[in-house]
Amino acid sequence: MMKLVKTIARFTGFARLVLCMGIMLGALAAETSAADTLSIWVMDNGLGSKNALNRLVKKFYRETGIPVKLTSLSWGEAFNRITRTFADSNEIAPDVIQLGSTWVPHFAAVGHIRAIDYLMPQIDSARFLGEGLRSSHISGRPETYAVPWFIDVRGFFVNERIWQELGFDDTDMESYSQFLGVLKTIANSDLKTDDGVRVTPFTLPGKDDWAGQQCMAPFVWSHGGDFVVPLGKGYRSALLDSNTLVGLALYAKVLGDAQMAPHSLYENSAENADGFVRSQRVIHYGTSELIKQLEFPSEIGGLANSVIAKDGIKVMSLPSGPFGKFSFMGGSHLALGSKQDTSKYALAEQLLAYMLRADNIDAFSRQVGFLPADRSILHIWNRDSRYSKIVAGLEYSRSFPNIPEWGEVEKVLIDLSNNMGSLFLNTKHKKKRSAALAKMVYDANAKINEILNHPDSVNFAEKLHWTQQFFLQEYKETYPKNSANIIGRSELPMVEEFKDKLFSSKYLLIAFGAGILVVCIVVTCFRRRKK
Repeated sequence: MMKLVKTIARFTGFARLVLCMGIMLGALAAETSAADTLSIWVMDNGLGSKNALNRLVKKFYRETGIPVKLTSLSWGEAFNRITRTFADSNEIAPDVIQLGSTWVPHFAAVGHIRAIDYLMPQIDSARFLGEGLRSSHISGRPETYAVPWFIDVRGFFVNERIWQELGFDDTDMESYSQFLGVLKTIANSDLKTDDGVRVTPFTLPGKDDWAGQQCMAPFVWSHGGDFVVPLGKGYRSALLDSNTLVGLALYAKVLGDAQMAPHSLYENSAENADGFVRSQRVIHYGTSELIKQLEFPSEIGGLANSVIAKDGIKVMSLPSGPFGKFSFMGGSHLALGSKQDTSKYALAEQLLAYMLRADNIDAFSRQVGFLPADRSILHIWNRDSRYSKIVAGLEYSRSFPNIPEWGEVEKVLIDLSNNMGSLFLNTKHKKKRSAALAKMVYDANAKINEILNHPDSVNFAEKLHWTQQFFLQEYKETYPKNSANIIGRSELPMVEEFKDKLFSSKYLLIAFGAGILVVCIVVTCFRRRKK
């Protein structure tokens, strides 16, 4: 019995020893794991993005043995949270970080991300589009601070069923004057959904939105204007340049037109897209991830069961202006955080290179629907008819200036777009509205020049009157060949240009008739006197 007790005691002691050693080894392993764990911060990039990233970091761990902690941020909070985290030495900043393409120059200028020129031969910068790589630098400086990850390029999405039913052709919308004519024709066609809701032609985000400047850009660029332009060693606002004002006036015309885009004054970008998904809009200015959402079921927020999935999406090129065809191109880059503790720099570089491998870029892009930044993969995507027009649009796509001040400039442009929507909602008189629009643009011009530290010596009264004239001018509309058939009448819709011609002819006839009457009276009086 005593022998049994001693045996149990010895076994218990050994078990305790093993347990203690296990705890110590576990703690040591946990400490080592924590020391080697990398942190990557990304934004919510739509349906499928979280699952795709989880698969990528797990694959990275299997290949390297390096664990990665993935943190997902909303786009609304991301900029401020990144700023606060890097500014506070007590915060744990990310090793690898996703940045909106226009954010890169800002975070590079304030020192929150580090230059990665020494990594570019390994990553092979030749794989990426030049316009995307431009955003990797601060304007005028050679250093590279980030690498393009995916591309966000906008195009015109059209409800395929309605487009075919109306009998439109792609050539009907090659120019902006044709674009206006198509919108007016759709407005006069009296289309309705199966639920009896009136179908409207188009919409722009005119209320509480952050994408107004992206929608403005094609109108401005295609008419030879811009938001800011280089001057000497800096930049100045170009909002009051004549070509810019022509584009802004056209944008404002569509935004505030009760026929062409009647819901613009009440909706933001998300609501714009929602109306298109319900087939209540014929044309939508959107991005390629909308196509990918058609593959996801409604249970997880996808569009597989939506009305637009049944009607089909046709992708079209944007119209051309006098200075060519342009679309906005944005997207996201990956960068390395600049940290006080440099012990994990080499591991972070390994993760960055892994995320930017062609196979991993492709795997992620195919899940979220944004175009891959890698040229070779884009070539493959171009074979898919769903994306070929979007890929083709990269040829005439343009990004915003890669200057550190752009974030502040963008806020001014966002306010300008939203204020335009508010103005049209509350002011109906054309001359008052044009005067208010001119004042808005003038004020935005002054704010941008202040941000850019450019001295503004524009004469207020003179420039304001000159600016107002652009918002008073009419933009010519060109109608599709079969527009009369579409609206079921032999004549064109009673739009402003047609009304003007009709009324001017009417007044000429009245004047001519009055002239004949006066002559008759004079002749009659003269004859009576002779008698």
